[in-house]
Amino acid sequence: MSAGAVMDRVRVLRSKNAGPYALTFDIVLRDQADFERIAAGLKAEKVASAYRIPVENVLGTGRIDELSAFKISIMRRVPAGHVGDSDCYGMNQEQPLTRLVIRLLEGDT
Repeated sequence: MSAGAVMDRVRVLRSKNAGPYALTFDIVLRDQADFERIAAGLKAEKVASAYRIPVENVLGTGRIDELSAFKISIMRRVPAGHVGDSDCYGMNQEQPLTRLVIRLLEGDT
């Protein structure tokens, strides 16, 4: 699936800080069928696998039906601003989640 095709189906896919120890991701879908497809496959185990972290480091995966949206939170590998932190604002961490969303939209549950 091309980047353009993803953007035709996904309104928002972003990462951001959720305090110094966690990252939060937002996914908003354009279509109800895509929302349900993602909902069926978006499990903590898949998020953990995508980020190569232990499943217990996935703090939560929640859905907001009225907005066709999901919120996911994971523990940061390094606290924000500490030595070794490559993205203090947590704004460039969505690539593994993007790959997971593409697989789910293509039917890999």
